[in-house]
Amino acid sequence: MEDDKLVKRCQVGDKEAFQELISKYHPFVYKFLIKITANEDVAEDITQETFLKLIRNIEKFDVHGKAKFSTYIITISKNCYIDYLRKEKKFSQDLAIDENINAEDINTNTESIVLEKIYSKEVKKELENLSEEQKLAIKMKYIEGLTLKEIGEKLELEPKTVKSRIHNGIVKLRKIFEGGDKL
Repeated sequence: MEDDKLVKRCQVGDKEAFQELISKYHPFVYKFLIKITANEDVAEDITQETFLKLIRNIEKFDVHGKAKFSTYIITISKNCYIDYLRKEKKFSQDLAIDENINAEDINTNTESIVLEKIYSKEVKKELENLSEEQKLAIKMKYIEGLTLKEIGEKLELEPKTVKSRIHNGIVKLRKIFEGGDKL
């Protein structure tokens, strides 16, 4: 509720409210971007771009809608990161972007963090080091956009088994990117 009041003040041009909002969310956005970029300078640049876009588009946030403000700002930062990847030619044009990524619980959602990186060449390379079962399940879910049920039907597996393979593969990928370890 506090965020809604702050956003309403921002929407009417209250500069102090903007400063409060930025102070409150800068660490949240920066930490998210550090996790997906693994580069402090890039994370800071994208954080700045995120807040510039937020300031320019604050009126688009519906304080009475379903989405939390934290989800809105993480979505902006995710899109800024994707723009950065495109500019750096690290974005693979043949992959479809899954616009249904839920950034709601970004601090605990390992899948969201890895999903952001799945479009980079580095992750595609590391994906090849997973077991065939994990690699196939992850590709079908995040690249082909299939549901757990659809993957299960194609592979003749229970959806819970598919979910487990995806989860375990993503955990392995996360360990690689957090610690620089090889599988």
